[in-house]
Amino acid sequence: MNIPEKYRPFDRPTLIVVTDNVQAKLFKADGREVNLVHLISKKLEPMEQERSAVMTGAGPRSADEHNKGELKAWTRERLYTELSTDLMHRLQAKEFEALAFTAPEEDMNELKECLHVDLLKHATVFVPKDLVNDELVDIVIHVQDEM
Repeated sequence: MNIPEKYRPFDRPTLIVVTDNVQAKLFKADGREVNLVHLISKKLEPMEQERSAVMTGAGPRSADEHNKGELKAWTRERLYTELSTDLMHRLQAKEFEALAFTAPEEDMNELKECLHVDLLKHATVFVPKDLVNDELVDIVIHVQDEM
């Protein structure tokens, strides 16, 4: 995508990372050009060994119903760990000079904790919003508003 003329171009190669609980989209912005370069996705499903049953008065029930919050946190942690590893490889390959992150406000601290310190040094923007389903031009606008 080309950034419309009314918005400023990126002055250096920047990876825009747009994430939520289950996926991370990586866009490379350089000048007026912004393109999706990678997608990391983790399904919100428990592993077999993590399934368990809870005995209730009505009989056994899946414990998954009670552990949705824990499952989301586990999935998010796996996603952010894989994201950090992927970004470190890209940093070592000199694919970018700056990083911009968007994530839901309630997950932003966890994201920062999972990122390698060298990635944090390259992070120029943290946008506390869930933009994973937004149009690319809107994502660019949010990122540039914070720069």
